[in-house]
Amino acid sequence: MNESERKILALRFVVVALIFFALAGLEGILMRLRIMNLLTEIFTEEHYYAIMTAHPFVGIYGWAYMAVMGAFYFLVPYVLKKDIYSKRAAYVSFWLMTLGVFTVWATSFITHYAPLYTLYWPLPVAFELTGWSPLSAFTFGVGVATILAGVLVFFFNMFATIFLPARGNPKPETEVKATPWYVAKELIVTAFNLDKLRARIKGVPNYVEKVFNYPVFVVAVFRGCVDTTLNAFVIGGVGALLAVYGVSYLVSQSGLAASLVDPLIYKNVFWWGLDLIADGNVLIFTAGAWYLLVPLLLNRPLYGERVVRSVILADLVVSLLVWNHHMLADTPQPLILQIQGQIFTWGELITMGLTMFAILMTIWLARPVKYSAPLKFILASILGYAVGGLAGIIQANYSINRYFHNTQWVIGIHGHIQLIVGLSLTIFAAIYALFPMLTGKSLDEKLADMHLILMTAGGLIMGLSMGLAGASGMLRRTLYPEGLGPFEPYMVAAFLGAVMMAAGFAIFLLNVLRTVGLRNLIGIFMPPKNKG
Repeated sequence: MNESERKILALRFVVVALIFFALAGLEGILMRLRIMNLLTEIFTEEHYYAIMTAHPFVGIYGWAYMAVMGAFYFLVPYVLKKDIYSKRAAYVSFWLMTLGVFTVWATSFITHYAPLYTLYWPLPVAFELTGWSPLSAFTFGVGVATILAGVLVFFFNMFATIFLPARGNPKPETEVKATPWYVAKELIVTAFNLDKLRARIKGVPNYVEKVFNYPVFVVAVFRGCVDTTLNAFVIGGVGALLAVYGVSYLVSQSGLAASLVDPLIYKNVFWWGLDLIADGNVLIFTAGAWYLLVPLLLNRPLYGERVVRSVILADLVVSLLVWNHHMLADTPQPLILQIQGQIFTWGELITMGLTMFAILMTIWLARPVKYSAPLKFILASILGYAVGGLAGIIQANYSINRYFHNTQWVIGIHGHIQLIVGLSLTIFAAIYALFPMLTGKSLDEKLADMHLILMTAGGLIMGLSMGLAGASGMLRRTLYPEGLGPFEPYMVAAFLGAVMMAAGFAIFLLNVLRTVGLRNLIGIFMPPKNKG
């Protein structure tokens, strides 16, 4: 795959991701209206909970994952100056992700299947209680498994691209033979910083420079892929489990017994896998994007680059052990695990704080700085992570969690501000930075400023309004058909914040269409014309 093909591949991922982002945003606005008891005649309660189920899958896997995949399929070969290991695997991951996300969305939309993103056990009992069709559970489960299969293919391609030689370019006899064991060894050695330790023991200081000194961005990519893989096996396994139970109810009236799966063990395993998205993939992929973009934009090295790899290692350890902060309100959960959940969550404050410090010091030392659109978006994303991250630290306390756990606080200040103002603005920063490299044209800076202001202000207003409603006692995943009462002003403000974000995104789309044109956007999905 040549550079031109990699550009087209990246653009296809990003365009589809933007479509899913628009869909997730539309779902969010519809839920805002339904919470305010509007559109009740055409927007049933069952439809509301179905949208609530599809919304995070479309937003996280359809938007964030696909945008990141597109960016990394271009950036990793660009930084390493080598081709993607497998063109076929790259397109397989594209279609698996697209079809998987669409299947999950369509199942919820058509059948109103609504297990929510938590997919808590025992879900099969819900067939009898809610009237859900076993076929809907099967289809939904297949969609989830398909998404995570796409993630695994992406992981394989990233690791192979980083660690294996380009096809057709044999390694010199002095280098190690590129076997699967070699790939796994390189991952473990470099991710855990064992390369430097081995070099010191052997007394060969140049050994690190010649063999293992991967760019810090690349280290962040394959470090994040560790969590990606673990998450894919867990959540993909949950999808397969749902599909198996759906089939069992289709072939037998009673189906498999839900008691075959212990609900507490299931919940621990599920949250361990799901939390790797937020605490591993979201944070470390964000950090990796910052590590690459800020030095490129400022034309200076990353501050504290030698220490950053140790921070990446620390985040690997922390992200594997924080899932219990989601289970502080579960009384059957052993106390020692609940304590662990609190302690390791504090560790995330340190690792992400050090990452922010390294980025801000890089900017500070580069003064005077020209604040281009990508750099502005990065600074705003740091603000989003600071606000949302601190909210997470607050609620990851045993006593405070008892009050906040099932309220709008959790999903408002912590969830949406981190995912919209933190993660999404980082992705938009990458899009603004990569746009000239992928298309040869730059987006308008004034329109980019309007996009930034509306997205940042709207995300903060919506998230903080939801959080304040939660602090006042408003429950999440709950409708108030008799009226919102004291929560109504907060929900009106949250709706206005959502409209501001929608306006910002519309300005971004206008900017793109003015720059490259609709025909050219559609053209990236067309087969290349044969010359001659």
